[in-house]
Amino acid sequence: MLKPFQYWVILALAAVSLVLVVVSAGLQFTDRSAQSRLSARTQYIQQSQSIGSLYQEVAKALANLAIENHDEEVKALLAGEGFTINPAAAKAAAGAGPGKP
Repeated sequence: MLKPFQYWVILALAAVSLVLVVVSAGLQFTDRSAQSRLSARTQYIQQSQSIGSLYQEVAKALANLAIENHDEEVKALLAGEGFTINPAAAKAAAGAGPGKP
């Protein structure tokens, strides 16, 4: 038979173990939630990077067309999005073209 002191020590250890199990389960749930959010953010960043290059190419094409057609509205639209239009550089790039030195 256990002495009363031994009983209370074992009971206290069992209570501490139960609390640690509950804390561990809570931390595991929190960790899974954080991993899920991190995964979603990583996917968003990867998709944004692939779309970013397409966005720049579309903006360059619009800038070239705006310069060729003297379209001030498109120039204003691009300026509003943070693109600076340099007519001299656009003409030089269009003049070089693919296959031309």
